[in-house]
Amino acid sequence: MIALEDKGSERRKKLKVPDARLSQDLFVSLVHALFCDLHETNLTFNTIQIKSKMVQRIATQVTAPDKEDSLANLIGQFGRWQFLVFATVSLVKLSSGWVQMAILFLTPKLTFWCVEFRNGSAYSAPVVENSTCYSDCLKYDYDASPFDNTIVSEWDLVCERGWLASFTQMVLQLGILLGSIVFGFLSDRYGRKITFLISITFLVLLGFAIPFAPNYATFTVIRFFWGVATSGTMVVSFVIVMETIGSNYREMLGCLFQIPFIIGHMTVPLFAYYFRSWDSYSLAMAVPPLIYLMYFISLTESPRWLLSVGRVDKAAKIVKKAAQFNGLPTTKIDETLKQLSDDIRSKSQEGRANYTDLLRPALLVKTVCCCVMWTIVGLTFYGFNQYISQTSPDPFVTVAAAGAIQIPSNIISIWLIKRFGRKLTIAITFILGGICVLLLGVVPKTYAITLTLGTLGVSCTAIVAASIYIYTSELFPTVVRNMSMGACSMCMRIGSMIAPFISNLALTVPWLPTVVFGFAAIAASAMCLFLPETKGTTLPDSLEDVSK
Repeated sequence: MIALEDKGSERRKKLKVPDARLSQDLFVSLVHALFCDLHETNLTFNTIQIKSKMVQRIATQVTAPDKEDSLANLIGQFGRWQFLVFATVSLVKLSSGWVQMAILFLTPKLTFWCVEFRNGSAYSAPVVENSTCYSDCLKYDYDASPFDNTIVSEWDLVCERGWLASFTQMVLQLGILLGSIVFGFLSDRYGRKITFLISITFLVLLGFAIPFAPNYATFTVIRFFWGVATSGTMVVSFVIVMETIGSNYREMLGCLFQIPFIIGHMTVPLFAYYFRSWDSYSLAMAVPPLIYLMYFISLTESPRWLLSVGRVDKAAKIVKKAAQFNGLPTTKIDETLKQLSDDIRSKSQEGRANYTDLLRPALLVKTVCCCVMWTIVGLTFYGFNQYISQTSPDPFVTVAAAGAIQIPSNIISIWLIKRFGRKLTIAITFILGGICVLLLGVVPKTYAITLTLGTLGVSCTAIVAASIYIYTSELFPTVVRNMSMGACSMCMRIGSMIAPFISNLALTVPWLPTVVFGFAAIAASAMCLFLPETKGTTLPDSLEDVSK
């Protein structure tokens, strides 16, 4: 190890290349706020050769030993092996974006008119064709332009059945919420590999089942379980990545792990543009995930999980392969892993904090304020995206732009939270996002105005989402940090379940969604008044630290 570092230092001196650690620090700062999550995980891959010299040079970099992460000391903080794990497993986030954003083109706003009445009565064409609902109408016809067919026109999801269009998205989000609980438990109990493969299998199978749903009820039930499977891939894949890399890189790569989701969001309009019928649109999004079946041959169990259940011999085989692939020595691996396994298992027997600790006096205000803000983040992010897709003259470009703007927005958030702090950044962007939404309700619905205000609103929401992950993790002590993040994530999912119902109010009261989303965002900014600034502070470890 020392010899490798000496040779690397000599090469850098000869070539006058800045130290790699400096470049890494700059890169870490650049991506510091990209949708960071603070959960942990793991996974491994069989040896794969990489021919790219640039990738090899980046991937073989390792940091100094980490006293708190013995496993990283054996295989390196972030080497070629971890790079392969990250690059491969993060692909599942693409389908997460497609699954959650598919609703934007499944339930667009349509013009409809009644073509058959119960008593055979007739109305003049101009009256019948103005998207008016009639209690005695038996059959509606639709102008689905620019689409050929949507689930709205397929199953008459208008008038008294209009709420069903929002219900199918709510059911999907409910499935994602349930899936995070179920697959989180399964992965801890039976291992990361088998749980991940089960979720991948159901994701692929259910994706192909959706286009052939014969009726609305079947379609919605399939989407529920599709959400459960999607959540399984999201939760377990993130755990895999976090357990694979060293602690020095967890924040950075935890942030970068969200980029494929944004790319999935950006590419949803491409599917909708080239496949104008809901069934072909759904089928097109079901095909790419077939590549995930490669995990059946490339994925091995998480060594960290194996150590936690005492399967040291199997963990040692995987760790040795990883160390060899990263160019590190394999001596003392067996001895170190035995000690590490004992440490992990002994810690698991110690008493732990629970969710009731979040309601203690020292944390109650923080818990309530964070839950409110996270709920509104979910409400405004998903609701606002759906609203602008329904009201924009060109939903394809608008949705793509709303996705694309999230990448620079998250990078900008890095500078904002460093320069102005967490509280001010979150409060101001909540307010600006709310103003953008409110303006959309009163200004003319031209293409330029909708695109500008829409992307600005989504940009503000993205900045809030990126900042609030970091802010929340800094507000709560270590002993309840994961639980606080889990509770807040659940609140965000609840907000996303409500969002489609609010968005679809635009079909009857066009200005109402903008008022709800706008004032909700502005009201959420007030929560910051009751919270402390965490910029430059030391992270609390215990409940006693918070009380000081």
